[in-house]
Amino acid sequence: MTSGDATIGYGDDFIVSSIVKRAYAKHKKPICVGDGRDIRIGDNYEDRSRGQVFLNNPKISDVVYPGAVWVNNVMFNRPYIDNLRTTSEKVVYNQLFHVEPGEIFLTDEEKAKYSESGFIYIEPNTKGTFGGNKDWGFEKWQDVVKRLPYRFVQGKGRKLDGVEQCETATFRDACALLDRADFFVGTDGGLHHAAAALGKRAVVVWGGLVSPKILGYDTHINLHSGTGSCGSPKPCKHCREALDWVTVDMVKDAIRSIA
Repeated sequence: MTSGDATIGYGDDFIVSSIVKRAYAKHKKPICVGDGRDIRIGDNYEDRSRGQVFLNNPKISDVVYPGAVWVNNVMFNRPYIDNLRTTSEKVVYNQLFHVEPGEIFLTDEEKAKYSESGFIYIEPNTKGTFGGNKDWGFEKWQDVVKRLPYRFVQGKGRKLDGVEQCETATFRDACALLDRADFFVGTDGGLHHAAAALGKRAVVVWGGLVSPKILGYDTHINLHSGTGSCGSPKPCKHCREALDWVTVDMVKDAIRSIA
């Protein structure tokens, strides 16, 4: 995989948290997250402090203890990826994997940052990794907002006209804001995993990079062309066509169906 795609994302951490949840339920004791020898739960592997998704999780151990139960959290070894077949040119996905909701434990102080409710959290921005193959298009999101009479709120990033914007200095801030929302609207990424962890409904736009059959949640409306998972880290015609298959009307109607 390319260096830009090798980083551990928030979505990856939510997937690990879901495996931790299952392991904790089975073994009834805190779980060590790492490589079987060292704990690796920071936002980067040189930082032993807990990452933003794992912070305050009582099911995770901060120390290695005798007879510890481990959940694998190693770079380049994601459970949804076929690691033996994946190359720098193409991510090959594990077709047998289906994501389950993870967990995030927000503090009372974090929850109190955003007091209002009664809005839809919308995220029109995507990370620059994977060649823009998750980017449905900012103008399409703008068109969705213009066509609907609902109150939309977003976090930091490029702002949509007619949408309220809240300061979200950290990812946990964004999760605290999402916790106040009625539901989430956006693309495949950290926030759609956060929505599932927080028990929120969502409308999620998918391209051709990876299928929602692998990384989508059954409780969400997943708009997808059904053309499979190409796994390209570079700009890709297949991914662009899959994104363009999802129309503004489809997103608008999906939002109306759960608003």
